[in-house]
Amino acid sequence: MDQLKKICNVKVWLIILAVIHTVVGVLLQTDPDVDAQLEISGVFLAISAYLLYAAFGTSGQEQARWATVLCGPIWVWFVVCGALELEGVGNNSWSLSAELIPPLVVWGMTALSGILHWNMDDAAPAAEA
Repeated sequence: MDQLKKICNVKVWLIILAVIHTVVGVLLQTDPDVDAQLEISGVFLAISAYLLYAAFGTSGQEQARWATVLCGPIWVWFVVCGALELEGVGNNSWSLSAELIPPLVVWGMTALSGILHWNMDDAAPAAEA
């Protein structure tokens, strides 16, 4: 369990996710001539700002809980969209396929890291006693 907690460093996963989310979700996907894509890019940038706030503006238990609350529901939403095979904006379509694996892994690992460290500040005094 200790090795898993080391791999699931909350801050590291939040930063990785924020960078990937910004580069792949905004910079590589945006066509400034399409209003719908600009709107989606704005939402993506707002989510990246929340992720970066959680990474650099919080620490410890608070950071773990932010990671869980921000990333867990989005991971579930990816699964729901894939299971329902929803049509996205533009050429995007959802299905439970190999191309859904990277976002599921990154969002899932960030949420898992938050879950694993959810009560980290509460557990520390008990271990010292």
